Amino acid sequence: MAKSNYTAWNIKGQLSLNSDKPEDILKLLAKYAILAPSGHNTQPWKIHIEDNTLLLYANTSRHLPYSGLKANEPLVSLGSFLGVLKLAAKGMGYEISVNYTNSKDKIARVEVIGKTRRSDELLEAIIHRVSNRNFYENKEVPESVIKNITAAKPERVYFKVLSAHDDIDFIAIQTVDATKTIMGDAKFRLELSKWVRNNATRQYDGMPGFVQGIPTPPSLLAKHIIKRIDVSKDQSKKDFKRLKNTPCLLIMGVKENTNNALLDAGSFYSTVCVNAQKFKVATAGIGTAIIDPETTSNIVKKYALPGKPIAIIRLGYTNKNSKKTPRWPLEKVLI
Repeated sequence: MAKSNYTAWNIKGQLSLNSDKPEDILKLLAKYAILAPSGHNTQPWKIHIEDNTLLLYANTSRHLPYSGLKANEPLVSLGSFLGVLKLAAKGMGYEISVNYTNSKDKIARVEVIGKTRRSDELLEAIIHRVSNRNFYENKEVPESVIKNITAAKPERVYFKVLSAHDDIDFIAIQTVDATKTIMGDAKFRLELSKWVRNNATRQYDGMPGFVQGIPTPPSLLAKHIIKRIDVSKDQSKKDFKRLKNTPCLLIMGVKENTNNALLDAGSFYSTVCVNAQKFKVATAGIGTAIIDPETTSNIVKKYALPGKPIAIIRLGYTNKNSKKTPRWPLEKVLI
């Protein structure tokens, strides 16, 4: 990863810290947190660190004004940042407090409050976590593994695990219907196109073509194609095949539709993905079915869900690796 827009991932040599200053600790923890997954890889966060406090702000320039309301953004992505921050603290051997501020732009206040047992394994999992959209093997994810990766569920969040063939089929069909609706919407495609990148991109955010398995030459045109052409039929076929080649799905949602609950859900999302990496379980979000109102309603009714679903995560095993996506380095998001 020689390109500057990928250097944020190169923090393996910083697993130790030769300073007890809270400000230095928080800066290192934030270097891990910026590796968190976010919708369209928008990375909608800004950070201010001073003395013993990290303040997390929403970066309004990276919001999704059209689809964000349906996808609960940017709150879910900001929660995802906080989830990885908490895992990084645990990995480094520190206890932190995270308090939501209930403000529109200032999201949370984080402080270092003590020390705990260190876990280098957790730090390694953060560094190597990636959304793997390949087909997964026809191999069951053990119940014990699922129990471990979901153990940190917040009170305001629920989840449901699906592994029966009929359930996978149902979600696959709902996803096809939702993808056709959403990708058939010119306004959605216009917004999406702003975050589509070619495989040789030098930008620090967005989704290179390889995220969807697009080779480099076609990726140079992907942004323009998505913007101008209804690709819903082709994309729905891809989504259907991916789901059919998935042994396990995890639906997660909120019991109450509040900002704090959505932040909790985002935190739980990234926690599940990082913990899964510890067990060599691949993860990838596939969420159109819980963005489209009609298919969302179908899923809620089918499984009697106790609240609004915010994500569907594929879980499984694969020998095929996925590339990491660009990241803004810490110095570019500090204020």
